[in-house]
Amino acid sequence: MKTVLWMALILLLPLTARAQLDAPPEEALPEKPPPGDHFRSMVKGHRPSPEWTQDRSFTSTRFWLLDPGNFETETWLRTRVFPEVGGTRAPTELLWQHEIEIGVWPHVQIDLYENITFNVEDDGTRRIQQEGNQLEARIAIPSYYGQIFGNPVLYFEWHPRHGQPDRAEFRLLLGGSPTRWLFIAVNPYVETNVEPTDTVSASIDPVTRQPTVVKSSQFIADMELGATGAAGFRITDGFRVSAELKIGADMLGDANNRLHFVAFVGPGFIYKPLPPKYRQYLKIMGTCLFALPGTDPGAQQLEPLVIIGSQF
Repeated sequence: MKTVLWMALILLLPLTARAQLDAPPEEALPEKPPPGDHFRSMVKGHRPSPEWTQDRSFTSTRFWLLDPGNFETETWLRTRVFPEVGGTRAPTELLWQHEIEIGVWPHVQIDLYENITFNVEDDGTRRIQQEGNQLEARIAIPSYYGQIFGNPVLYFEWHPRHGQPDRAEFRLLLGGSPTRWLFIAVNPYVETNVEPTDTVSASIDPVTRQPTVVKSSQFIADMELGATGAAGFRITDGFRVSAELKIGADMLGDANNRLHFVAFVGPGFIYKPLPPKYRQYLKIMGTCLFALPGTDPGAQQLEPLVIIGSQF
């Protein structure tokens, strides 16, 4: 038994070391923060994370969290294009999101979203809709980046929606930097409705024999589960490219709560065009996911996404 334990320790030590290649020196923040930086004084002694971990390096795969006192605002534009099935094609979906991310404490990040859609309604006209909001929290298990292999973070999301069931999502965020130029992240995830869906149908009143409207409620989970993965490559300090993969099962709104296979893959990037001193003030991020063979035809065929952010 001792021999097995020693062998396991020998195998794990190199992995732990690789997970901390870009861990910062163990330096505390200044005793007296700069003027206007009073918030950071609340977390004196927190070890800063590597700069790349403070970026949204991947658009579909989350990783780590903002250091306390860091804020980021982002504007998202997501498009979902559906395949042609039986000679018809579902209308393209457009989602415009506004987000603010807040590094609150050494272990906690809070995100707030406002979601606006520009979709085709029942009468065939495309209009702007206030879809709802998203409230997200990231809770880091380690006290600082590089302390635990994989840098695990718990991710929770509550998604209240107007006129539709509220949703909830959970992810486990894992990843690290095996080398100075390679960044990896993986997210097992599950997302589902948490309220029943209200439905309206026409019927004949059994007493009056007149047409009537029947309101009912049915729990349609519309669940998604699977994993996303991403690998990023540093080209320059201000430009990185990536490849992302998402694979799993999706109910795609199926009223019978049946899961359907989905898989997507595509390239991504993050570009910070400003000089190093101001680099964090402008970030341009994007990805374009393509459906892989075998993906259910009810899922999107193409999903381009662009994000513009600023951190301060």
